[in-house]
Amino acid sequence: MRKIYVCMMFLFFGLSMNAQNINGSYKFKAHQVDNFINEVYGDQAQKVIFSNKNLYGTFKKLILERMEIVRKSEMKGKKVPKITAQGMFDTYNSNVSHDAYFDVNNFNPLKYKLVFFDASSYQVYEIDNTDYLLIIKPQPKLQN
Repeated sequence: MRKIYVCMMFLFFGLSMNAQNINGSYKFKAHQVDNFINEVYGDQAQKVIFSNKNLYGTFKKLILERMEIVRKSEMKGKKVPKITAQGMFDTYNSNVSHDAYFDVNNFNPLKYKLVFFDASSYQVYEIDNTDYLLIIKPQPKLQN
């Protein structure tokens, strides 16, 4: 009986965690950071990002602490620009393209020419053909 209870508990916990990703907000995970950078910067990723610890740290903070995906219902009545209208960031990798379909677990916001490093305001973009928005929190101002 105890084994059944433990199994049910893990099943319920797993379902509730999945429901949070679907119904609430989605925060990016640490294992995604390097994949996102590699996809966008291609064979220049090491030279441009990974070899510069400060820049790499800035990208990690951007992705892990300042970005999240939420349902559109979180911002009812607000008109926000579509993410695809911003264009693709294909400077380092000309093969970067829009995803054929949206998957919250694989969506790479670095592929788009977005305002990532604004210190004054939140940036909000509609993810085309979905019920989701990408929110980028302002970059904290440097303290003197």
